[in-house]
Amino acid sequence: MSELTFKPGQNVHRKFNGRQNELRLFIINSIVSNGHTFNLDDDRQKAMDALSMDQAEYDEIVAVLLERDGMVINEDTRDVNFIYPVSALPTGHHVTLADGRQFCAMCAIDAIGATFTFHQDTVVDSACSACGTPVHIEMKDGRAAKYEPEGLYALSFQLEELSNWAGSC
Repeated sequence: MSELTFKPGQNVHRKFNGRQNELRLFIINSIVSNGHTFNLDDDRQKAMDALSMDQAEYDEIVAVLLERDGMVINEDTRDVNFIYPVSALPTGHHVTLADGRQFCAMCAIDAIGATFTFHQDTVVDSACSACGTPVHIEMKDGRAAKYEPEGLYALSFQLEELSNWAGSC
């Protein structure tokens, strides 16, 4: 089995400051731990309490996350549907974290990147978008330790060219 390597693109974490990333990661973990969307209104108080922030700071950070494509929401319900690399909606890209939690990723590349977001080993089960062949990748210590099928490779592209990247995965 040849080594499967990944070249990182723009690091989403670097698009935001420390406080913005705290809220972003809180929302990510809320979706993963609870298995459903995070509602920007209904779940606001939990985030504000956990991160010791007031309403003004919360609203300001939410605006920045939306403006810089840090998350995609349903405008009608204000549910966070996508927040890199997590999809609160079902997809064919399943991730199991070393801590046992499971979630759907927005795409297979995002599923692989989850090991870096959560700083833990992951197992990815997906399928080739071209032919439907099942894909299984075990990420250990930031590397693809095991993968099937043999000869697997991944393609990605610059997302900056898209206005709504979440719909393009």
